[in-house]
Amino acid sequence: MSGFVFQPGVRFLDPEKVLFNAGLAPGQLVADLGAGSGFFAIAASKMAGQTGRVFVVDIMEQALNHVSSEARLKGLRNIQTIRGNLEEKNACKDIPEGGVDLVILANVLHQIKNKGQLFKEAYRLLKSGGKVLVIDWNQNPSPIGPSASERISEAEAVKLAQRSTFKQVSRIEADNYHYGFLFAK
Repeated sequence: MSGFVFQPGVRFLDPEKVLFNAGLAPGQLVADLGAGSGFFAIAASKMAGQTGRVFVVDIMEQALNHVSSEARLKGLRNIQTIRGNLEEKNACKDIPEGGVDLVILANVLHQIKNKGQLFKEAYRLLKSGGKVLVIDWNQNPSPIGPSASERISEAEAVKLAQRSTFKQVSRIEADNYHYGFLFAK
């Protein structure tokens, strides 16, 4: 985000607020798919607490190492990193199938070619009644984020989730640059 200057009145994502609004509670199992630097994973770890667990999945080893380092620095012991290609079937084989309470898909849709497989994997991981949180870049022009042509519209995100038989639960307030949705299995 170098060169980006926050303007008065412009908010940026608050991961703890977003996760609270998604219903994340202590003791839950969470999977952050395509976690990158762990922006949401670290917040989820704090909120899930010592009795919860956060599985952090990314294809880049460097990203996973960063999340592990952040977790150690913050004294968080409930994070498990997993290297996986989310465009492949059963990419998250180290996560208990049907055991996850919340799957986080934050700023990942525009990076994945096989979006259908990503939603299938999220569905496979979730327990009955489990939820998937989708946060991604909206269509508003912004000085940060992917180009407008790479962004996935809100309507397309909803269609992708519904094709995998998710039911839309609610919109999630994000910020001026992102949209958010909560879907249930």
